[in-house]
Amino acid sequence: MDQFVLWALLEAETTSSGSGTDWFTVLIGASYIAYLLALLSIPSVLMQRRGRPQAALTWVLLLFLLPYGLGLFFWWAIGRTHLERRRRKKRQATRRLSQRLAKYQRQLPKPRDAEWGLLPIERFPREEAEWILPPTAGNRVQLLVDAAEAYPAMEQLIREAKHHLHLLFYIWQADETGRRFRDLLIEKVQQGVKVRLLYDAVGGANVRFGFMDPLIEAGAEVEAFMPPRIFRRSLDLNFRNHRKLVIADGQAAMLGGFNIGDEYCHDWRDTAVVLRGPALDQLQEVFADDWYFATQRDYTSPEYFGRWLNNGRAAHTGHDAACGLISSGPQTALNLTHEAFFLAITTAKRRIYLTTPYFVPDASIMHALRAAMFRGVDVRLLVPYKSDAPLVRLAGRSYYPDLLRAGVRIFEYEPMILHSKTGVFDDDLSFIGSANMDIRSFKLNFELSCFLKSREVCQQMADIFARDVAQSREISLDEEKKNSYFAQLSEAAAHLMSPLL
Repeated sequence: MDQFVLWALLEAETTSSGSGTDWFTVLIGASYIAYLLALLSIPSVLMQRRGRPQAALTWVLLLFLLPYGLGLFFWWAIGRTHLERRRRKKRQATRRLSQRLAKYQRQLPKPRDAEWGLLPIERFPREEAEWILPPTAGNRVQLLVDAAEAYPAMEQLIREAKHHLHLLFYIWQADETGRRFRDLLIEKVQQGVKVRLLYDAVGGANVRFGFMDPLIEAGAEVEAFMPPRIFRRSLDLNFRNHRKLVIADGQAAMLGGFNIGDEYCHDWRDTAVVLRGPALDQLQEVFADDWYFATQRDYTSPEYFGRWLNNGRAAHTGHDAACGLISSGPQTALNLTHEAFFLAITTAKRRIYLTTPYFVPDASIMHALRAAMFRGVDVRLLVPYKSDAPLVRLAGRSYYPDLLRAGVRIFEYEPMILHSKTGVFDDDLSFIGSANMDIRSFKLNFELSCFLKSREVCQQMADIFARDVAQSREISLDEEKKNSYFAQLSEAAAHLMSPLL
């Protein structure tokens, strides 16, 4: 593309024959070339977005509507995903690591499996099943609301670690909170604890320029996940590792929506869970897989697995629960997190309470939510009134009328930015994890989801949901109809972009 544009510029300058550059002619020539290249790019869009006609149509429109080839730039730099190449690479890394893990797993006591009724997922295709970990019983679960509870619990896990710490975060800010946790990890390294930290190279871009050097110099292993490189065929701005995970000694782990940053201490509402029990070995597998994919270094050995058996605190902390973990990502042909959400919604009989900061569902999730209402299920959706992604919020509001007409109750949380990702299904199934109900979590990001089978945990989740709803504003269909023309137009325009969000 750049060569053609340069040729057009040279031609325009030559034809101006000494009377000064005819910039209007240059722009017209560049526009014609951009239009031609947009036409030639349509096959790439259609092939890369097979099975997603709305996304394909949106990209085709952008190719022609954005001026001066901007649509071309965004498609070839960001939109074209090279999914098959990355999928093969991730599968190959997982396969190599799984072969190493298998010999250690045979030596470990087999945990008590939970019934497959946790979610009806035992019939997933075999090639996808390795990312849906068998549900385990006998785990202890402790829910944590907001940074006032979550950060002290995270610090305690880190301080009590004696053997190793494995940390994985989408965002690690170079602020006071980021420095506090970095310096705490330096202390643990100096005490002889093995520390491995993996952060996403895009989400954690603020710490890529020397912030982590003191931790590295102390002896920790710190790596960025898939750093974007300008001279690659694409900029790798998609396919981000959106997981949040802390593993302490293989005996306790924390996961959920929390990243590391000051905003969680003041302006953001979030939820996390601490797990103890046999699910820890599966979380070690998730981290080991991501670590190996990012670094090509394999740390697997018996010393990292089976350590949950020696955790005497597990019997005294939290509620007993069966755990089903889903490690989803763009390497899978099926959207495993999406399929799990769909199954949970379609099998619910009494209630569905969903909390998500970014609500951009596809047609199947919309159909499932409406069908649940028609079955007599109490369906409620909690989303933020304030958002760090205004365009996504506008796109999410465009789905309100269809849901409200079906009877779904929608609440917007007002006190602060809502970042929690949780779900309550009937009386004994709940969800917590890193995945949002949007196309990016379903298609483009690596996510970690935890489904919990426990009446006590489910009721606690429902109580938290009720407290949040009490601080929220319920949206009515009449209110939506009274929105100004400009508001409705803005939401409709954002909706057009929803396949890309």
